Amino acid sequence: MGGTGCEGKTDAGETDGTETSGVPIDTSAEGSGTNTNTTPGTSNSGTAESGSDATSVDGTADTTDTASSSGDTTTTTTTGDPNNPVDCGGTIWACGDGKDNDGDGFIDLNDPECTGPCDDDESSFQTGIPGDNMDCKQDCFFDGNSGQGDDGCVWDLRCDPENPGEFINCEYTGGNNCDNQPPNQDQGCIEFCEPFVPPGCDCFGCCEVHLDDGTSVWIFLNSHPDCALDNLAACTECSPQIDDCGNTCEPQECELCFGETELPPGCDETNCPDSMPCMEHADCANDYFCYLGCCVPPPPG
Repeated sequence: MGGTGCEGKTDAGETDGTETSGVPIDTSAEGSGTNTNTTPGTSNSGTAESGSDATSVDGTADTTDTASSSGDTTTTTTTGDPNNPVDCGGTIWACGDGKDNDGDGFIDLNDPECTGPCDDDESSFQTGIPGDNMDCKQDCFFDGNSGQGDDGCVWDLRCDPENPGEFINCEYTGGNNCDNQPPNQDQGCIEFCEPFVPPGCDCFGCCEVHLDDGTSVWIFLNSHPDCALDNLAACTECSPQIDDCGNTCEPQECELCFGETELPPGCDETNCPDSMPCMEHADCANDYFCYLGCCVPPPPG
């Protein structure tokens, strides 16, 4: 299936003077471990460095990440090693360079804001790659490139009444072109994209984030430059297309869901669909990498 982005797109950062609808967050819950900043444009997670290429990687990053546990809950970790980066189609971006680029204590794919090695921004859910996922007609969000040519996936943000594309000039329009119906993805799209999709996300960057009060919200990862785990109010909500194409998360089955860093209580090992759990990249075969406790195939980039 083909598709092109909507005309007149602007950079998602050009939002001065525009008030976001944001994700409604209940900050009254005690023991909250998430900073729910309610002002778009004021994320406290820092600014990520731009991705580095393989020839410029140095050895200054901490390379001693280990697995830790608290009670019955196990933290799954991957080793960040600048001397052994994880590439995206031959390019080293911030989420694969072995460094803690945003200074939050989480390196690369341990960072909840990293969506995979094809991500150049550890401080927000946006990938930070120029032009990436900025089209109104979204393709496979997690394959490291924009355009349906290699995956055949397409979902028009302008057909989502939650209006997730409001900050990339893809506001909800509805009408005869949409009828608010999912596109019923081709089998080729599903087979291509789903192996790269984190548990709890659909193929188009709409992911479920669990809140401290026990509820959850679906957010569009490319909704705003400041959309991050500690600034969910800067994110816009989305209508998940996970039934058509995506990867559901079952925490009760010991899956580690998107945005989480620890397995549910009572789980000692991540339950992976292909029985390939891991603690670090070295546990995975060939060019596979360790993400959310499971070995994942390399995206094309």
